[in-house]
Amino acid sequence: QATVQSQYPVQASGVQVTFDGTPAPLLWVQDSQINAIVPWSLTPGTNTQICVSSGGTKTNCLMWPVAQTAPGVITVDGVHAAALNQDGSTNTATNPAAPGSVVSVFATGLGLINPPPADGELVGFPLPSNVVQAGVEPEPNVVSPPFGIRLTSVPVPVTYAGPAPYLVAGMSQVNFQIPTPNTAIGFYLAPGGLNLVNLPWSTTSQVFQVYVAGQ
Repeated sequence: QATVQSQYPVQASGVQVTFDGTPAPLLWVQDSQINAIVPWSLTPGTNTQICVSSGGTKTNCLMWPVAQTAPGVITVDGVHAAALNQDGSTNTATNPAAPGSVVSVFATGLGLINPPPADGELVGFPLPSNVVQAGVEPEPNVVSPPFGIRLTSVPVPVTYAGPAPYLVAGMSQVNFQIPTPNTAIGFYLAPGGLNLVNLPWSTTSQVFQVYVAGQ
């Protein structure tokens, strides 16, 4: 029941998740899965202790490293992004995006926001901004000329990359233009304007796809 004025709760059905003792906002609690928001107070480059308690009983705690960014794109099937077409309709196999149009995808793990939000807060207007800017890179097709392998790629213009309006702070929206012609077989998010020449793979999102007309 979170709203812009009311944050997500830090306890649900007697369940609580803490990071170094700080309660985390909870999006979903079930006997086999808990979705929580990592507190903004954690320091990248350190380890955090994650604990779950139910009815006051604490489970085994885990130590986990804290990264500045750990991007992941929300998908509907593990491959295709939960994306919107330029007209706001859902991107599906029967409703693909047109080449040259703009699509929106949603991601987590793009790092700090300025100004800093409260844990579990929904993002309203005026929109804050991500401290680390995210670009979109294509996963290029590989062609095999007579004398070896060559990667083909084209730039992917990004029209917006920042907090997603009216979603929980930490969820980002990235709007990008489908290249024309589209030689990419997939895309990935690359925080900090990374590129294929000097690419620390561990900082990018997984490869994802969107449905494009004619492909």
